[in-house]
Amino acid sequence: MRTFCIALGVALIGLAACERNTGEIGLDFVDQNALKIGKLESVSVVSYTEPFDSLVTMKPSFLMLGSYMDPVFGEATASFATQVILSTIGPDFGDNATVDSVFMYLPFVGFYGDTSAQFGLTVRHLDQYLSSDSIYYGNSVFTGSTVLADTVIQPQPARKRRIPGMGAPNEVIGLRLNRAFFQSTIVDAAVDTTSGHFQSNTAFLEYFRGLYIEGHPGNKAIYQFSPGDQDMRVRFFFTNDSLRTDTVGPGYGVYDLLAWNVVNSANSFSFDKSQAEFDLSTQDTIAGEITTYMQGMGGAVTVVDLVGLKAIQDSNYFVNYAELHIPVREGSALSYATPVKLNALLIEGNDRRLLTEYLNGNPGGELVVSSVLRDRAYTLEITKFVQQWLNGKDSAEAKILLVPDRMSSSAARAVLNGNLDPFDPIRLDLYVTKPR
Repeated sequence: MRTFCIALGVALIGLAACERNTGEIGLDFVDQNALKIGKLESVSVVSYTEPFDSLVTMKPSFLMLGSYMDPVFGEATASFATQVILSTIGPDFGDNATVDSVFMYLPFVGFYGDTSAQFGLTVRHLDQYLSSDSIYYGNSVFTGSTVLADTVIQPQPARKRRIPGMGAPNEVIGLRLNRAFFQSTIVDAAVDTTSGHFQSNTAFLEYFRGLYIEGHPGNKAIYQFSPGDQDMRVRFFFTNDSLRTDTVGPGYGVYDLLAWNVVNSANSFSFDKSQAEFDLSTQDTIAGEITTYMQGMGGAVTVVDLVGLKAIQDSNYFVNYAELHIPVREGSALSYATPVKLNALLIEGNDRRLLTEYLNGNPGGELVVSSVLRDRAYTLEITKFVQQWLNGKDSAEAKILLVPDRMSSSAARAVLNGNLDPFDPIRLDLYVTKPR
């Protein structure tokens, strides 16, 4: 038996020895996120803050509305524009149809700020046409000449509200809109079938451009709404000659204008940093800063200039592992939460592109909270980028922009330790091997 086992072992070793060499010995057995073998090289970085003016907000994950005053960042304001389409083509409202009431439903998905405060908002008929061929940015300006609602409400984002004729109970704002406007613009206008406005949604979008929703000055929170929720719509109730004489049914009809993912929408943001604790116009881009800032909606991004890479560009190093350690300023997240994750953009001329395109996977960027002292920091792996940059195979600058995840749909912000912080500065840990 022992002889058989020895023979079997020798045979298995022989089979393994005959396996074809792939040229990547051992790579399948290495966890790249844990591989830090090699010399720890000290690489200096410079970090500072700058605005982000090229944030694309077309068809965002969440529509954002409101404003709040941050003692660190100043005031941030969000509004949005959205199209609405017909739920049925060529609607027939019957003889002598009359609109009884109109509501717009906005399903909650999140908020940032003080939800106990009252919230003012205005709904307008959108002046501009939202074209799929256009690009809309965070600083795009929308207007609406006709006011459909101007009200103050008390949001209850954690309260489920059942809407008749819709699905499961939802966390939703219900706004009463101008009845006379929809009487003339939809019900009365639909009688004229020769206009063609209601014969396709393409024609309807040319006729009825959409809605623009903005908050009142002095709001204390920014709310997020889901354009992916099918309950996001404008619903109006109407009667006609037939319904008024019906003694069996409810006596009214319902019609919906849909405002979910099938339409174009865009967020618009503005900032007043006159009361912010930092000045974007006086950032030291050479020596760096003690503190840097990162804000959703494009309000601010942190630039990390990997200046120390130039000193080792001709060193013939092989980069085993490269990681940015980005500490969050202690005590800065007590009132306003930091982003759960950050993303990194590479700079190539005027272009900005995600770091994940280099890494072919998730580079990290999650917020890590130490269990003992509750210290907060982000970690971001940039191994492949650093190696390609040292090898001269990348045209991007040796700079990285740190931005909040889902920046076009989130108001979350973070105060970060800069490279000049005396105790726990942002740093680049670089583990390298130099071939013989």
